[in-house]
Amino acid sequence: MTHSSSSSFATGRRLRAALALTGASLALIALAGCAPAGDTEPTASATAKPTSTATSEPTATAEPTATATASATPAPAAEGTAVDKSCDQVLTADDVYEINPNVSVDPGYSASSDTAVTATTYNGIACGWINNSSGEVIEVSVAMPNEALANTLKDAALAGGEVVPTYGSAPDVEGYFSAGTGTAQVFTGGYWVAVSSPAMIEPGDAERVMSTVLGNL
Repeated sequence: MTHSSSSSFATGRRLRAALALTGASLALIALAGCAPAGDTEPTASATAKPTSTATSEPTATAEPTATATASATPAPAAEGTAVDKSCDQVLTADDVYEINPNVSVDPGYSASSDTAVTATTYNGIACGWINNSSGEVIEVSVAMPNEALANTLKDAALAGGEVVPTYGSAPDVEGYFSAGTGTAQVFTGGYWVAVSSPAMIEPGDAERVMSTVLGNL
């Protein structure tokens, strides 16, 4: 009787122990099944391959073009052609007598007016006649300037005087007069003619001499 009770008691203990073990196992399984959803295995991060940087080939450097250096054309030099006239051809003895019988060739003449000096500088001629009563000298000069010299002379004539239309018809004849120096100037047919005298105080005073000289050229 005693043996049966002990045996039953032992059997009961083993059964409870088995049940307890089984319950513990179930609890562990339940805990494992309740793991947080975030505990998923980490997905492999796609690592972008570095893009290769395209290295462009160096562009050809344009060779510098040669800059054409335009050589400045030098301005034409002021020059004069030799005059193929002599003083007694510019004003003959008869011409002088008609203009004024009291005027004759000045034997000691040398160019003194600016126009006469300039004319002789550029291969021109300068001639002088003297008034036998007053001693005043009339200078007549003739030159053949090139365009550069003619333009310079015209500018100077205009700056120091006035345009005179009575010495001839423009544009064939360009006339100027300066009362300050008593000088008349004419440019015509390649010639530059100047008549100068202290006795000339207005354009008309030189007209007769000037027209005679122009007629002899």
